[in-house]
Amino acid sequence: MRFSLTETFDDVFEYNGIEIRLNLAFDHVLRVFELLNDEWFTDYEKIEIALEILVENVQDVEPLPINQKHELFVYIFKEFLDVDFTQPVDGVVKKVFDFKKDAGLIYASFMRAYRIDLFEQQGKLHWHKFMQLLLNLDNQTVFKEVVSLRQMKVPPPDRYNKEYRDYILQMKRRYRLDDEVLDERQAVQAIDRKWDAVASMFVKKGR
Repeated sequence: MRFSLTETFDDVFEYNGIEIRLNLAFDHVLRVFELLNDEWFTDYEKIEIALEILVENVQDVEPLPINQKHELFVYIFKEFLDVDFTQPVDGVVKKVFDFKKDAGLIYASFMRAYRIDLFEQQGKLHWHKFMQLLLNLDNQTVFKEVVSLRQMKVPPPDRYNKEYRDYILQMKRRYRLDDEVLDERQAVQAIDRKWDAVASMFVKKGR
């Protein structure tokens, strides 16, 4: 979705004759991302719960067969969250921030830069607004400093920089994320690959 200052977020659309109303507040979307990485739930349960979180009138969606719920889930992410599970992703992406691990840094940085209390904005601040504010935080905020630190290359040792190198290495260890991790789209794409088989089973049973 292209961010525009001349258009509002129209998070309503029609699917199979049903008007779908979305609530894409930033905390709702973050909860879905956390859900998708939770190994406790099955793929089917993740789809069901994600729709419960994102769709305001979820009661109108509940009667849909499983394969259509999956299709709806994929459509919402592609058209409203700019995540296309149908496109292949090559290689492994090294993340430079993590919404869950960096939650405190993000909260503090929003307070410093914008005087925005994210707890007070739960259920209100739209996901796309949140992302624009996050990605354009001032470089002096703690979140941007940590992201920069993670991307920084450790300088080669010489006779003068031992103390500096030790500091950089210490900070990298302190704020380290997994070296090779899947980004959100890759994590969820695994669901899409397995879902075809699951959905087809239910279709054959006439559900």
